[in-house]
Amino acid sequence: MAAPRVFVFDIDGVVRTFRPERMAARLRDELDAPLGVIERVAFSEPLARELVEGRLTRAAWVEVVAERVARHARHPEHAASVVAEWASDTGQLVPRTIALIDELRREHPVFALTNGTDTTRQELEAHGILGHFVRVLNSYEIGVAKPDRACFAAAHAGIEAALGHAVDAASVHFTDDLENNVAAATEFGWHARVFTDAESLARSIRQLLGTAN
Repeated sequence: MAAPRVFVFDIDGVVRTFRPERMAARLRDELDAPLGVIERVAFSEPLARELVEGRLTRAAWVEVVAERVARHARHPEHAASVVAEWASDTGQLVPRTIALIDELRREHPVFALTNGTDTTRQELEAHGILGHFVRVLNSYEIGVAKPDRACFAAAHAGIEAALGHAVDAASVHFTDDLENNVAAATEFGWHARVFTDAESLARSIRQLLGTAN
């Protein structure tokens, strides 16, 4: 394939990560609920899709999650505070991914495409990386989430609008940690890769660009 000219990164699982196990003590001591129950409830369908497609604010989502987690707890009266603390976590940046983005954006436009919420932009700004992207393409604003083809079509249109010219789909390189999103992007026409670790991604991109050491 021709060397890519536009780079698009997923956010969660690629640019930042989360540590759900940090809540283990509170789940055990305050809720007496199983580890992982918050994630199972929070990312269940259709609740999660309602959030990332803009039909539910993040604040409202957190309230619903707390109500449902309480049903799984022996001490449901603590569910609201425990879930609120869980929801306050905006993750940890992956330093090597950020370094790769910084390297790429010296010569290439770099975008983010995320199944996000109404607070994603503020979270990235708090992390100090909002300005690393030409534009954050957010499913919450698009109204449809990955892996729906319409999400990729809207994202591609957003890239063209931001750059002010047509962009060949084959010149877009997309990275996501979920195989179904990568498969959908590939079907749309982008060059897409499953993220495993930042070092492997960097080597792959440098090979595509002909800059491998």
